Amino acid sequence: MIHPRPIPTEQRYFDDVEVGMQIPVREYGPHDLLTAVFWASVQENAGALHFDREYVRAHRGAKSIVASGQLRQSLLARTILDWAGPRGFLRAMTCRHTAQTYEGDMQCYSAVVAEKSADSAQPWIGFAFEGHNQDGDQLLRGRCTLLLPLRAWPVDRHVWETATP
Repeated sequence: MIHPRPIPTEQRYFDDVEVGMQIPVREYGPHDLLTAVFWASVQENAGALHFDREYVRAHRGAKSIVASGQLRQSLLARTILDWAGPRGFLRAMTCRHTAQTYEGDMQCYSAVVAEKSADSAQPWIGFAFEGHNQDGDQLLRGRCTLLLPLRAWPVDRHVWETATP
């Protein structure tokens, strides 16, 4: 099962983020049968694509079982939220899956700040993100909106209580 190494997290603040800033690449994997079956069961997805190697080879032409899209998006969200810190909030995400992740594949996710709200009363950050496998093939791409607190805010003020686009 995919258990990423824990990383130390610190709180990021809206005040400190600039357009062009990059989130460090985070690597997960290799994808394995246990992870595939776990995610298929969580999603109540009985599709053999996620757990039956022989079926996918014979009937789907795939080299092995594949990772679910939700698994890949959850790893991407973890990458972004670990960087943001405990008070960060992922408001929205659009994602296009461009290739499969097969058993044995590594997954690497990264993001760059593409835009930032000009109004600190609405502290949102827009990211462009990508995921690649160990061969550099793109797995997914998209955009997301992250809310971050201001340094001046009290700890008990929640970022999701602000208006965002």
